[in-house]
Amino acid sequence: MPVFFLSTGLRTKWDLGGYSVFFVGGMLLFASVAGKLAGAHIAGKALKWKKGEASIIGWLLQSKGLIEIIFANILLDKQIITSETFTALLLMAVGSTMLTIPVVHPKLNRAQNRGLVGQASS
Repeated sequence: MPVFFLSTGLRTKWDLGGYSVFFVGGMLLFASVAGKLAGAHIAGKALKWKKGEASIIGWLLQSKGLIEIIFANILLDKQIITSETFTALLLMAVGSTMLTIPVVHPKLNRAQNRGLVGQASS
């Protein structure tokens, strides 16, 4: 696994595109987060989940950054995307994954206090 991330880092060209790569990465991050949260909330309504469950699941879906990086590598290898797009996708995947714990941890604590999430049995 470390070799994969090393090779991904070596393929990332930070000098291409300038600030536009960071802007596009931010837009992709927003779309990624919004899409996952919206999908989880739609599923929550349809399946009659308790209040707060959809938000927790939507935020936990943000941790799929490794899969996004793998797909970005494949797309770059097949020359379907450019190096600038690859860098923007990489920023989105890393940012999305980094958001997971700081957002989910307080939500899980509140859910446990409300009895939404069961305690682990000993």
